[in-house]
Amino acid sequence: MKMELVQQQALKLNMTQELQQAISLLQYSSAELLSYVQELTIENPLIEVKESHQSPFRQTRSSSNKQSFIENTVKEETNLRDHLRHQLIDFSLTKQDRVCLELLINALDSNGYLKDSLKDLAQVMNVNEELLESKLYFLQSLDPAGIGARTLQECILLQLRRLPMRNELAETIISEHFRLFAEKSWKELAKILKIKISQIQEIHQVIKQLEPRPGLKYGIDDSSYVTPDMTIKKVNGTWHIIYNDELIPQLIVHSPMESIDKEAKNYYAKNLIQGRWLLRAIEQRKETMINVMNEILKRQDDFFTRGKSFLKPLTLKDIADALDIHESTVSRTVKDKFVLTPHGLMNMKSFFSTKLSEGQGDVSAASVKLKLKEVIDSENKKKPMSDQKIANTLKTLYDIGISRRTVTKYREQLNIPTSSIRKEY
Repeated sequence: MKMELVQQQALKLNMTQELQQAISLLQYSSAELLSYVQELTIENPLIEVKESHQSPFRQTRSSSNKQSFIENTVKEETNLRDHLRHQLIDFSLTKQDRVCLELLINALDSNGYLKDSLKDLAQVMNVNEELLESKLYFLQSLDPAGIGARTLQECILLQLRRLPMRNELAETIISEHFRLFAEKSWKELAKILKIKISQIQEIHQVIKQLEPRPGLKYGIDDSSYVTPDMTIKKVNGTWHIIYNDELIPQLIVHSPMESIDKEAKNYYAKNLIQGRWLLRAIEQRKETMINVMNEILKRQDDFFTRGKSFLKPLTLKDIADALDIHESTVSRTVKDKFVLTPHGLMNMKSFFSTKLSEGQGDVSAASVKLKLKEVIDSENKKKPMSDQKIANTLKTLYDIGISRRTVTKYREQLNIPTSSIRKEY
């Protein structure tokens, strides 16, 4: 084996730390960027937040004013776990009871369901599983009805048992024939129970009034409220992009004092570079978002003028090529960014949709899904349309030719059940 020393020339791109951070900033949501900037202002003494009445820092730090007190009070009242703990005050409970109940309360998800098995939770507490189950039954007696359920079936049954007028037939159907009821195999169910289908329909109407996710209304959090990064408005017949500068604080980067020793000078020099980089990166993020949104605006004019059904096919590559930037840059730009449009608040990602198929013209899959939903929403509920009938209707009404299989795929993506389950008697 002959060994040789060979010299090769290669071009390799090494990303600097500043470039990596700039890319990260671009894909941050406004909340993530605000959190990142807050951390830097603590670490870097040269970066100062220019606070205003509408500064996001002021909003997050201010807790003494009246508005903040009201917000904190509302948040406390709408917290599911606190709501349940507050009800325990009226009961005489042992220390073990309270510890077990606290464990169960903390194990609830945002919908109010208990997803962990009692066996696993009992091992965590080193208590008997039967004891913990008895505490779960106690928890399920609290408000709201249906709390602490392990399945949708149990959640509905718990609520039926709490109705002022008990319905024994409804309880029997849910406890013993839930699958047939949920799948709307009502003819079979009526035959088994020797009742009329109209009676099952009446029970269905009762159950529709119940809450399948009882904990959700108590899980409201300020973080679930989305503030748009940009707003699209038409002024004198021309669309305008309004960037929400209030989401990101105004920063000032101070120059270090001259009368400092060499070691401190090196420390402040690094902080000065970091501060100036941050200002440029935030401004570059804003500029890129506006440029991408402006290009989307040009290509989706029909959507902004006429509505969601007129979304055109659009890919990340289309925008990247138009702006002469990389496709990944567009992807990072639209990630977790929201725009307020004349047709509601939209994630920037939702403006992108693939073309339906060859020969379908300028039709996007997203607009077809909207039209498909409109067709199903307007159908006769006593005689719901099959997927083939829906395909035929789309062709007749909108000249959209898609196969039955595609209708089925889109319907399932929209979480719309089959015609047999949609049927009402």
